[in-house]
Amino acid sequence: MDERIGRILNELEKLNKIGGQWNISHETGQFLYDLIIEKKPEVIVEVGASNGYSTIWLATAARRINAKVITYEFVPEKVRDLVSNLQKANLIKYVQIIPDDANKRLGEMKEKVDFIFLDGRKNEYLQQLKLLEPKFNSNAIIAADNVISHKHVLEDYLYYVTTDSKYKSELKDIGTGLEISQLI
Repeated sequence: MDERIGRILNELEKLNKIGGQWNISHETGQFLYDLIIEKKPEVIVEVGASNGYSTIWLATAARRINAKVITYEFVPEKVRDLVSNLQKANLIKYVQIIPDDANKRLGEMKEKVDFIFLDGRKNEYLQQLKLLEPKFNSNAIIAADNVISHKHVLEDYLYYVTTDSKYKSELKDIGTGLEISQLI
């Protein structure tokens, strides 16, 4: 990771500590980055970009492996910060930003998807996963954040990915909890 991106991530981590942002942990960002580098997906979808902290991790990995990130964020102030932070990090060209509600737009996606990061409204993870399933490439990977901190809200999602025979799922006890599911 280059020095400029490291500085931007550090600035965003400080903002997160002050409050007002609900970004993933540094440890979670590093895990996602490493997973993307290892699996080499071509199309990465993120639901819930916020100010772009997680998007920077995803886009940095995408740049390294020549992939594309499609991210959904519907809050105008967050979209503004997302664009600004991606520009500062010189990563904007690796990210297609959809400034709209993912639930309205995921069904319109034309691309086949290899990697999904769910970090938007927790009660909508399962709905979003089901919208994306017809667009999965074989061996698609789904990373869902907040599965420990918001376990009560994510019960239906967790039940689905851990009991449906088309998925192999594993809980990673990092950050606020990350459920990694792979299409098998």
